[in-house]
Amino acid sequence: MPILDNHLAKILNNEELGHLIGENEFVLPSYNGFGLANLTPSIGRWLGVKDMPLPAFDTSILGHFKESYQNVVVFLVDSLGYNQLIRLVTEGRAPLWKRELEEQKLIPLTSITPSTTASALTTIWTATCPNTHGVIGYEMWHKQLGMVINNILHSPITYKGDVGSLGKAGFVPTVFMNQATLGQRFGRQGVESHAFLPSSIANSGLSQMHLPGSQLHTFSAESDFFLNMRDLLNAESKRQRFVYGYWSDVDTLMHRYGTYDDRTSEHFYDFSNAFFRLFVEGLSPSAKKKTLILMTADHGSLETPDLPEYDLSQHPDLMNLLQIAPTCEGRLPFLYVKSGKENEVRAYFEAAWPGKFAIISGQKALDLRLLGIGTDHPDLLNRMGDLVVIPTGNAYLWWPERPNTMRGRHGGLHVDEMLVPLFALEW
Repeated sequence: MPILDNHLAKILNNEELGHLIGENEFVLPSYNGFGLANLTPSIGRWLGVKDMPLPAFDTSILGHFKESYQNVVVFLVDSLGYNQLIRLVTEGRAPLWKRELEEQKLIPLTSITPSTTASALTTIWTATCPNTHGVIGYEMWHKQLGMVINNILHSPITYKGDVGSLGKAGFVPTVFMNQATLGQRFGRQGVESHAFLPSSIANSGLSQMHLPGSQLHTFSAESDFFLNMRDLLNAESKRQRFVYGYWSDVDTLMHRYGTYDDRTSEHFYDFSNAFFRLFVEGLSPSAKKKTLILMTADHGSLETPDLPEYDLSQHPDLMNLLQIAPTCEGRLPFLYVKSGKENEVRAYFEAAWPGKFAIISGQKALDLRLLGIGTDHPDLLNRMGDLVVIPTGNAYLWWPERPNTMRGRHGGLHVDEMLVPLFALEW
């Protein structure tokens, strides 16, 4: 099977973090040719778009593709990790993808850090790293607004059942970032940009941030998703096209039941059947010849049982050492520490959870380029806090004031979170 993993040794090299606790499970993000951050710069290259902010894939990857395409299609399956897909293929639970490996290509890439949706999708739609676009995590301290915000819902994290209320504080999604969007970059050079999103999130604040310059197509189910995209590609166009489709349900089920739960796996099986039957088989021979289809993910995931010892409501002495509750992700918490208390925080972690967490300073994280290369966002250090906590194994922290119902998580540097697939189909 053409699984193109000859570069894995490079992206699995974790010496700079592994020495912290003597374990060998961390994967550092690649921003220079072997990562998700290099996906849309590569698409720009294939569509003839110049002056992308980040480099395209390394030549060892690009050499397996043509120089250019009329259409490049990206299906992003939220939370479908590379190791998860390999396991499904090996166990016979993804037979259609296994069949395609006879002639097609599967390439492992790294996600970005933090390995979470808001950060990864913003990287895709701006072709910049998290350190540059500044969307770092699910929850993020926003100094100018004086609050911790939810980067998906665009609301204060303490608001329950609320979406978009940051607008009341003057937050405007379309001007929040200091970066041009992919649709704007492509449009200026004559390339169409299309985005297919579930109707439930199509007009969310995050989508508004990402889609200026792109044509939005909404859908309610697999049928109108795949058939509408099929019809778009079957329609002749003189312009080159970037076409993006987002599917969220693998992530939803993973969080609720776990990465390898039957409910999660069976859903991907059904999704795959619809994808090949309705979309791939429905493309005209002419459209197929002109089109590169890519399936990828924003991040992988890790199964995380309900373990009360990680619930910070059980650790008031630690919380008293912090200025605010942690931010970012349970699998990559950012800590804002009271003045002079960093050593006490480190000592608390070692006493309460020996060997379960590595802790580095926010500045060390930047020195390691965990959040990317290029120019740092001017507010980056404020958004990162003083300490970055890196869990090992399936450890995590839980701080929301509600029951912990999550059986799967992501955001950290574990290999299962950090490796994502790039499955390429072309004819």
